[in-house]
Amino acid sequence: MKQPLRQILTLLALTVSGTLGAIVVGLCMYGSDVFNVVSPGFSFVSFGLSGALVFAFYHVRGLSESITAAVAVSAVQFVAASQFIALLRAILFSFGLNLPVIALAFVFERKLAPLARWKFLVVGLMYGAMFVVLTLAVDLLAGSGRLPAQLFRENLLDGLLLGWGLGLGIEGGEALVHSFEHPGGREK
Repeated sequence: MKQPLRQILTLLALTVSGTLGAIVVGLCMYGSDVFNVVSPGFSFVSFGLSGALVFAFYHVRGLSESITAAVAVSAVQFVAASQFIALLRAILFSFGLNLPVIALAFVFERKLAPLARWKFLVVGLMYGAMFVVLTLAVDLLAGSGRLPAQLFRENLLDGLLLGWGLGLGIEGGEALVHSFEHPGGREK
């Protein structure tokens, strides 16, 4: 298979598998509300897709194009989200989740390789932490006052589960891609 076609198919496979992983977990948490753009569950679709795109671009094209993909998808998410949520929250979550995923993709691909099939745990922990930190940042910048601990717990859980679904989906997509790259499923 020619290189450009292989890259496109790999981008597609990783993006679809990562997005589906996040959506499946979102369906378990929010049911069909995961497809409702005003539901908190929609973050599993939105950030599942954007995270999967960044991971896919990093895997196939490297750092510079994953940065471009992250900025582009963040801008699209910001414009779309600003129609439904407060501007400050839209900008912080759009850019604040997607840009750190570049570093997470680097760690996933390079540094966590020895962990083999446990990389998704790190992705979940990072997403959970990012959800909590961004919730705190929105509250501090908006000056809205004290947020209840329950909101932080819910955001931590959503981030953990989103990251785990995304990470498992990406790992599954990578396994699928590598099975086609190595005939018979074995590295030679």
